Amino acid sequence: MTYSELLQQLTVESQDNGEVFTRTNRLERIKSLLHESSYELLYAGKLALIYGKKGVTPAKARLLVSSHIDTVYTHCFCEETDTHWKGTFDNSATNTALLQLMLENKIGDHVLITFTGDEEIESRGAQEVKRWCSQQTWYPSAILVLDVTNEGWDDSVSFSIENDRGFDLLTAHQIISSIQESEQPCVFLHDALPDETWIYGEKQNPDDRSYPCLSLCLPVGGDMHSNTGCWLRKGEPKMYMKILSRLLESLA
Repeated sequence: MTYSELLQQLTVESQDNGEVFTRTNRLERIKSLLHESSYELLYAGKLALIYGKKGVTPAKARLLVSSHIDTVYTHCFCEETDTHWKGTFDNSATNTALLQLMLENKIGDHVLITFTGDEEIESRGAQEVKRWCSQQTWYPSAILVLDVTNEGWDDSVSFSIENDRGFDLLTAHQIISSIQESEQPCVFLHDALPDETWIYGEKQNPDDRSYPCLSLCLPVGGDMHSNTGCWLRKGEPKMYMKILSRLLESLA
């Protein structure tokens, strides 16, 4: 299935009330698409789904990728032109990139995947994921958060790295090397707008853990939260998926 086909399928309503999902169109679509895949659902919570490769226990995984599925739109849509898509892509654009890699079996066994809710308000989905990790006594060595951004849109960059925190020098060098090897234009923003890294990368209470994390963002043009939609260049998702794969390999 192509990125365009998946984007059309996943740009549908997904909302929650901060406690549970209340509009589950996208959540159910994700579960349906992955039902016959090489992935199995490890956890279905109130505000999170967590997937892993079949037969791979959390203890064998090292990394977590998190892509939120909640929206603030009253109506979702996706339109296509010769060079762009226009639609309500926060955050179906990176949901789609992640699903395509999963369906094409291009993510290693060492990675767990989570789709979360409530990112737009309090990131309670990410908090739920952290609690699950603790309950499983599984502590990922790094977490990659996927989201859309306006950063770099005017400069036609392929991706941005935002809100990085907690990486040691060796790992930071591996990340930078992966970015350089991709030979794609990008933006680096150490302190960006709040996202799930603010939950994953910080202790919420004395018993909580913090994890090395960063946001890998896909640039879009226009108001990301507007019902009139934003723009996504057709050439960028392929490059975005390429750098995501590179980062996951370098952090393995």
